[in-house]
Amino acid sequence: MPEPWSQLKKSILAEVKPNGRHHEEISAFIVKLKVSLKEALRKGGVDADVEVHGSVARDTWLVGQRDIDTFIVLRHGSGRRDLLRVNEVVKGYTGEGWVEAYAEHPYVKKDIEGFEVEFIPCFKAEAGKGFASATDRTPLHTAYLQPRLTDALRDDVRVLKAFMRGIGVYGAEIRVGGFSGYLCELLVVAHGSFEALIEAAAKWGEHPVVELEKGMDSKFKEPLVVADPVDHNRNVASAVTETALWTFVAAARAFAEKPSERFFKTTPHNASGVRARIEDRGTDLLFVVIPDDDPPVPDTLWGQLYRTEKAIGRALGERGFKVLRTGSWSDEAKRHIFVYELESIALPPVMKKVGPPVRLTKESGDFLKTYLDSDDLVSGPGVEGGKWWVEVKRRHVFPRTYLRKALADSYEELGVPKRLADLLGVDGDVYINEEIEGELRGDFPAYLDTFLRGRPDWLV
Repeated sequence: MPEPWSQLKKSILAEVKPNGRHHEEISAFIVKLKVSLKEALRKGGVDADVEVHGSVARDTWLVGQRDIDTFIVLRHGSGRRDLLRVNEVVKGYTGEGWVEAYAEHPYVKKDIEGFEVEFIPCFKAEAGKGFASATDRTPLHTAYLQPRLTDALRDDVRVLKAFMRGIGVYGAEIRVGGFSGYLCELLVVAHGSFEALIEAAAKWGEHPVVELEKGMDSKFKEPLVVADPVDHNRNVASAVTETALWTFVAAARAFAEKPSERFFKTTPHNASGVRARIEDRGTDLLFVVIPDDDPPVPDTLWGQLYRTEKAIGRALGERGFKVLRTGSWSDEAKRHIFVYELESIALPPVMKKVGPPVRLTKESGDFLKTYLDSDDLVSGPGVEGGKWWVEVKRRHVFPRTYLRKALADSYEELGVPKRLADLLGVDGDVYINEEIEGELRGDFPAYLDTFLRGRPDWLV
């Protein structure tokens, strides 16, 4: 790294590394949480240990991160029914306001005293002896990393997390499809420093594989492979999408060439100028807005949103629109908005349809029967090469007049999840270009500004 990097690193750590007061606050909360939760479990007849894992336990958390991963470790002899029993005890312990989320099995989340606490039941496990549930690995992650993370490496993990956050790829949740905190820790340990990782990632080619232990299996097919050192049958990087991987590689190349604070910060965008930018763009923007007063937990919701985004994009393409780019935004509470940039919202009134090969007798007959006496026929049927063709009137020139109903009626064949299709059919709406102005509130204008710019903040 160039010489200025050392000073920049100090500046970054000054912003993201917790100080003594932060540690005291979180330690006091954890002590109180463990004691009270342990007592609630005892009264509920649950024989388990209470342990805190994740970035707090490994001291790689960032200032402002308030999530506490609390594991309720059931002792040997417990069964899967005990996982559900733990959840019921936890719900009683937390009182009103808890949320039940789902991984391989349910767990409970609750905001307590300003901390986002996850109560995750699991079984006690030993390395190399298999796992009864997916969450059993996490305590072993802590055991693996604690002796390998020096104070210097912990600082480097924090810098990497800040870098990932700054370029928009931090987090393994479906909404992001990026790098988890545990993956960041493993990458720094594997390479020995943040700088070494950046220099290595800048040179990554297709399907990079990072080995923490010699001989670890690299059978995985995901874009990035980092086999879990406590479970070689699991790819820690399985959530990392191609977009997130190659965004990181591109940013690593740019950073290695010229380190800068811009890689660690999110630039405020000029949301006030969005309408003018839409008007001057030269393409057309189509927005599908779906009100939703009772969305599921974020990972479930974003899975539905991304499937819907693709389904609507596919439907537009099948109806003759040239879709340039798509995007999804949600406040995860009341409103979802899908954005489609189209080459043009205006379609020609006539479209050409290519039919079956003339050599297929039955199919040719069906094609001719459909179009010879059709009121929509403009030209043909004729033969071009070896196939029939016709030109017909386009029934739906303007998407707003039919898109909402078409999606609601045909959600199964299009791939729109039924819950969102039903909401779209009842209260959803479609807007073209500046008609979206009434929806420009909350965080959506900033998202739309980012979408319109198209270029990451770190790329200059």
